[in-house]
Amino acid sequence: MIKVCCGMLLLLLSGTSMGADRKWITYDRLLEITRLDKFYAAPLAERDKVRILGTVKPNNPALAQAGIVFTVVNGSEQRRIRVAADGSFDPSIDPAWARDNLQVLTSLPEGEKAGFSFAISPVIPSGTQFDYAALMASVRQSNALVKSQAGMLRFMMPTFVGIGLHYPRGQPASATIRSRLGENIVNADAQGVLLLPTDAALLNAKAQVVLSHLPQSADFMTD
Repeated sequence: MIKVCCGMLLLLLSGTSMGADRKWITYDRLLEITRLDKFYAAPLAERDKVRILGTVKPNNPALAQAGIVFTVVNGSEQRRIRVAADGSFDPSIDPAWARDNLQVLTSLPEGEKAGFSFAISPVIPSGTQFDYAALMASVRQSNALVKSQAGMLRFMMPTFVGIGLHYPRGQPASATIRSRLGENIVNADAQGVLLLPTDAALLNAKAQVVLSHLPQSADFMTD
């Protein structure tokens, strides 16, 4: 998924049978099986620095995730939720959809099963120059959000310890970190991944980050 925020599959929650273009489940049930209902229940101020997505993975490897579509039916209106190639999808949450118990259709063939879960990705500051603390704010917030909203699953999930910025493989990319402690340049590896772990000293020093150019995507580093 080539976006500024890149989803990371965290945990397979459940499987369910689905049919092609047929009635499937209600919208509130879709949020429940992905556990997105728990995360969206948190105040916006506690989740504004992370992006929370649903994920789906068909049991049948011959089925392409990118071809899956969920359709929310609201009277004569239909809202389509498309799945990306990595299986992630944005449910475009509307509180009224869950409250009104709207029907969701699926495009998967009847009788197929799939696992559903959730993904959390960082929202990084815009531009190529920003505070180090602003970049790492999503790490702190994501850990707190998982701890407060993931229930027993929090014991099975990793702790986020930094940000990984993704660039095209083989393309030079760097981040320059400047503070009263000095200057440090971090380069992307051969795979195009630039790792920036959380560092308390840099946070205290009010460090600044300057990127050579914008990344294609970003995800969390885990312990």
